[in-house]
Amino acid sequence: MSTWHANKKTWATADEDEIAFVVEARLPDHGLTRLGRRIAARRLAERDASVDEVAELIGVDTRTVYRWRAEERISAA
Repeated sequence: MSTWHANKKTWATADEDEIAFVVEARLPDHGLTRLGRRIAARRLAERDASVDEVAELIGVDTRTVYRWRAEERISAA
């Protein structure tokens, strides 16, 4: 993560309760921080949520979810 992103509050913080709410209850929360969205997307993917469902729950475009999943695969390799 760049220094600029690290200094942005929305990149450096995530509310675990909000993330758990989205993941466990499968209810949308478009107020998540950027970091919170990434974490929630990863946890939803671990629970076999579809790309469409993840995008709708966290308030991003499906292309964003595809890109995040591709980045995760690359970093895991």
